[in-house]
Amino acid sequence: MQTTLTPLTFAGQPLWRVDFSPDTFTPDDLLWLPHHAMLANAVLRRQAEHLAGRIAAVAALRAAGAPFSPPGIGAHREPRWPAGFTGSITHTGHRAWAVVIAAPGCVGIDVENLMDAQTARDLAPGIINVQERALLACTPLPFASALTLAFSAKESLFKALFPQVGDWFGFECANVVALDDHQLTLRLACPLGPFTRGRCFTLYWRQEGQQILTLVSLPGSG
Repeated sequence: MQTTLTPLTFAGQPLWRVDFSPDTFTPDDLLWLPHHAMLANAVLRRQAEHLAGRIAAVAALRAAGAPFSPPGIGAHREPRWPAGFTGSITHTGHRAWAVVIAAPGCVGIDVENLMDAQTARDLAPGIINVQERALLACTPLPFASALTLAFSAKESLFKALFPQVGDWFGFECANVVALDDHQLTLRLACPLGPFTRGRCFTLYWRQEGQQILTLVSLPGSG
């Protein structure tokens, strides 16, 4: 598969982005991954996205000082990172991103294509509550962009906390309580594993064309 690897920095964190061409992907490309057999039944598009994400992850791991090894797949389909390292992977369209920190802690990254107005209206009740909707309406962002941002931020937080929470949790568990041009704050509406109700998390965001990228990183835990 044809790929282009690009190092970036976002909110002080080194990221690695892979631009890839799904049309050039073949199933044999997966043989590079030790866990390739686990992807045998996935559709080609999903296989290509997974491969691109692992390429980005390996670059991020190398930059962080980890030995070469593509992250495996955990029991909940989450990436399995080597001991002493924490990371996150996201992909959409023809791009994948990865971030790795060389320390215990939490990190999550997510990218989403901007919703159109009708999709935002349809999906809003499953993503935000009435109070969050009122807050988003007070920002200069179009509602569809603000909702895409809220969705992405909650996805990033899920990825960051899941390794310590150890179970699935929904969008209702974290509420948007502040938003500006570069940051968004989520507050837990219920306890999640070692994280208490009311705990706040600052996420960073930026828009790249028709996509929104969000990132949360916590060096400690609990």
